[in-house]
Amino acid sequence: MMNGLLQDVRYALRQLRKNPGFTLVVALTLALAIGANTAIFSVVNRVLLESTPFPHADRLMMVWERNLARDPQPFPISGGVFTSWKQGNDVFQDIAASFDNEMTLTGSGEPRLVIGYDVTPNYFRILDVTPKMGRSFTDIEGQSNAQVAVLSDKFWTTALRGDPEIVGKSITLDAKSYSVIGVMPPLFNQPPQTEVWLPMSLTPSAAGDYDSAHRFIRVLGRLKSGVSTAQAQARMDALERRIAALHPGTEQGNTTLVEPLTQQLTGDIRLPLLALLGAVGFVLLIACVNIASLLLARAAGRRSEISVRAALGATRVRLVRQLLVESLLLAAPAGLLGVLLAVWSTRFLLAIFPNNLANLSIPHVESIPVNGPVLWFAVAITVFSALLFGVLPAVQCSNTNSGEALKESGRVLAASVRTLRARRTLIVGEVALSLILLAGAGLMVESFRNVYNEDLGFHPEHLLGLEVFPPPNRYPANQPEKQVAFVNNVVEQIQRLPGVDSVGVTNYLPLTGFWGTTEFQIEGRALSDPSNKPLADNREASPGYFATMGISLMEGRDFTSADRAGSERVAIVNSTLAHRYFGNEDPLDKVLELGNVSSPEKWRIVGVVSDVKAFGPEEAMHAELYRPLAQVRSFLLAFVVRTSRDPGALLKPAEQAIWDVDKDQPVFDAMPMTLLAGQALTLRRTSTITLAGFAGLALVLAAVGLYGVIAYSVAQHAHEIGIRMALGASRQDVVRLILQGGLRLVLVGELIGLALSLVLLRLGTSLFVGVSAHDPSVMILALATLALVSLLASYIPARRAASVDPMVALRYE
Repeated sequence: MMNGLLQDVRYALRQLRKNPGFTLVVALTLALAIGANTAIFSVVNRVLLESTPFPHADRLMMVWERNLARDPQPFPISGGVFTSWKQGNDVFQDIAASFDNEMTLTGSGEPRLVIGYDVTPNYFRILDVTPKMGRSFTDIEGQSNAQVAVLSDKFWTTALRGDPEIVGKSITLDAKSYSVIGVMPPLFNQPPQTEVWLPMSLTPSAAGDYDSAHRFIRVLGRLKSGVSTAQAQARMDALERRIAALHPGTEQGNTTLVEPLTQQLTGDIRLPLLALLGAVGFVLLIACVNIASLLLARAAGRRSEISVRAALGATRVRLVRQLLVESLLLAAPAGLLGVLLAVWSTRFLLAIFPNNLANLSIPHVESIPVNGPVLWFAVAITVFSALLFGVLPAVQCSNTNSGEALKESGRVLAASVRTLRARRTLIVGEVALSLILLAGAGLMVESFRNVYNEDLGFHPEHLLGLEVFPPPNRYPANQPEKQVAFVNNVVEQIQRLPGVDSVGVTNYLPLTGFWGTTEFQIEGRALSDPSNKPLADNREASPGYFATMGISLMEGRDFTSADRAGSERVAIVNSTLAHRYFGNEDPLDKVLELGNVSSPEKWRIVGVVSDVKAFGPEEAMHAELYRPLAQVRSFLLAFVVRTSRDPGALLKPAEQAIWDVDKDQPVFDAMPMTLLAGQALTLRRTSTITLAGFAGLALVLAAVGLYGVIAYSVAQHAHEIGIRMALGASRQDVVRLILQGGLRLVLVGELIGLALSLVLLRLGTSLFVGVSAHDPSVMILALATLALVSLLASYIPARRAASVDPMVALRYE
């Protein structure tokens, strides 16, 4: 058998050397498809398959509370709920608590903001990961809230210059000394972008606190062996109902969300990536159809050779094997070239990958390696492609009537009937697949146009944003006047800068991903369900913030310097909150009650502002409640600067203005708001460009395939064309005849593709914004584009057929 295979390989190589043009066309066509598939799979592998490098990552879950009656977004839990979950659940091996904790690093150069996380000591044990240097937290350190720290590898190498003796040394965070006890491995990044982990424990009072205003704990758990996500969800919902029965005032109506950690990290990019992977799969199928058509045409010229081999005793199995070996040898260099193309393409994909989008769950990607799994994928699709495009020609070619094939007069007719029927069928399928890709790309382009034209509710042009986290050791909660003084002094310093028109301050800057909510009720209105209070985004604003942002004041007044601590508490609501909770009633002078039900804080509504797309153009409007920055302390401050100049040129002077007020205050982030607005479109822009590119490639392949079928048909029917022209058919008649045959194939393919599009594109409805998956204008445009390109592909061989000399054609046989 091995000798036979070696003979097949040597014979196949001789055949391919005899047809270098054919070999080159096939290799390039297939290499493009394999390269595109390998490149996209390398992204899928890096983002979806390697995003959680933890043992048995499929059993790691994030667990949240949510209340679907008020808001579909999940939220953290209180200390009391965590205690009840830890004691009462029967589906997790263990659960850990954590919360974010931003701090200021000093004593190591310029002040630097550090993204920290306080975690219970079992956090690292649940993830089943150990530090590369030192150790993690002990239970005793957690119970005592010891001042020890575990560092991320990136923070250790950048902020601390990779000090090999760092374990045992101290760093200063928020003016407190913390002893470094460990450094995590380079790939460990949980939660994403965390730089320092500190130990935490719940005090007895926090462990029994079910107050909805104190929800700050994020829960990580590892499922017990044999427990599915669905089972865990059902059991945790049952546990939540028991908790709600004991604490109806805060927990009634709440359910749980058990979400795989991988979904938490990649949720917003998973569907677009899978859609792109499906799209390049279609491109591969189209390429294979094209190559199968070429092989069928080539097989027609080899019928005599195959017949001779059959007459000399070659079995059908041996003939099929020989032809499949040729297909594999055709695919091998294409696969190698495809991998090289993928390596080159990953640089481009890395450049356009939507990193650091604050509003989306997308892991930060610093490299897209073409590693072992990606190479095995390339090998698999290379072999699959060879079988896919090689089986039909091999089977058909081996099914040759050797006696008929050896007759010169029967060669052309027999080849035409079988080969053309198969090639026409393939072209119909190719057209159908191309139409699906074109329609999908058209819907994505239309969605991007809708998103791009969406009004954000503010004017990002000539606007600069700067975010800071005031350290609690310098701006304590019990001394709010210190933060107010800091804000006023910074605003005064920035206003002195040349080119500054106005300055405003808020807590959660739109499009940054920072947000918080607050429950409220309207004074004088009874709640039908006391545990289901209205919910609004909790925002703060300084006087002039709305004018600086370009947010319209629709009713009432803006905040003023008179709205300060000790004066009447006032609030401004957005249009969505006003319409949702007041309907046609005027909300001005209505009072909102926040905080404790027994002694609520009363805030009088003095204004209504227009809506802001704070979470990007694709997110639905939220109800928003604004309160004066001077009356509410915030852990986050964002300065917005309206300038008549380029905001980028103002960035450094604005940062210096902050340091002139507080030299130890790091700036967390600073950016022109146009950059932030552009980042909100990055994922959709990237997906649209990539899918449109694949659709264009599919269109070209379909046109080439159709051209090949028509050109082959013209060559096979040259004798018939000559007879028609000798009997009086004009060139226009011949062109019309050929075009009719080509467009008939296109029409059948478009009808099949249209039917498939109506089914398949419905699966990607969530990818389309402002457009139906069956939008008639997009479908008509896709149909027309494909028909026009197909007409051109058919016209070239049709015109060539019309130029045939009748006398030459009649001597064809």
